[in-house]
Amino acid sequence: MGFDMDELRSAALDDEVAIESIEPYLAPEVRSDKLFGMTAVERMFLSVGCFILTSLGGFVILLVLEKIAL
Repeated sequence: MGFDMDELRSAALDDEVAIESIEPYLAPEVRSDKLFGMTAVERMFLSVGCFILTSLGGFVILLVLEKIAL
């Protein structure tokens, strides 16, 4: 059918791609103890604040819907 396996093999071996170094694309090594730009204490205060706001919001919704009474 016109396909010669030896020609295909030789064509595949002839077209080798030059592999470039990835070193210029790497970010410089940065060491930081911060996650999301915050220290551990800041993250703790944020999580406690979110917990209090969620609890208070749920309490207010239950009061408004008259599921609980004071």
